[in-house]
Amino acid sequence: MNDIFLKLKEVFDTFENYNCFVCSSTNPIGLKLDIKLEEDLAFADFNLSNLYSGFPSIIHGGVQASIIDEIGFWAMFNTTYKLGFTQRIEVDYLSKIGTDIMLRVEGRTLSLENNVVRVEVNILDDSKIKSQGIVEYKLISDSAIKKFFGAEFFNEFNRRFRND
Repeated sequence: MNDIFLKLKEVFDTFENYNCFVCSSTNPIGLKLDIKLEEDLAFADFNLSNLYSGFPSIIHGGVQASIIDEIGFWAMFNTTYKLGFTQRIEVDYLSKIGTDIMLRVEGRTLSLENNVVRVEVNILDDSKIKSQGIVEYKLISDSAIKKFFGAEFFNEFNRRFRND
């Protein structure tokens, strides 16, 4: 159900400077991933040009890590409807990922314990896992949401996710 994704993106859009490198459609140098949510899965299909390479025609590892972190966030949110900050990320680069090919990234929540959500994210090329990440997100309290994002964001977040 992509309504959840769109609702939270609309809340983030209340920020004047919202410009997510991975998912914002307005960031001129961003990846512009069209993230979708279905049941327990967050995913996106994408194709990156050589603009995002490290070695020639190979997607930069830092870009891969950014994608893993972003999809992990959405998988975590899709499971909890809570906000969290990345606390830890581990990425295994299993095989090179070329530019200018169709790829898929998928993320699923593995566990929630002591306000820490663990998510597994895979970047796939033709159903073969090329990079795999485990990301941990620390869920944040209402007071932290107000502190980091402001009262306007907090109120809009509550309106959309706690009062439906």
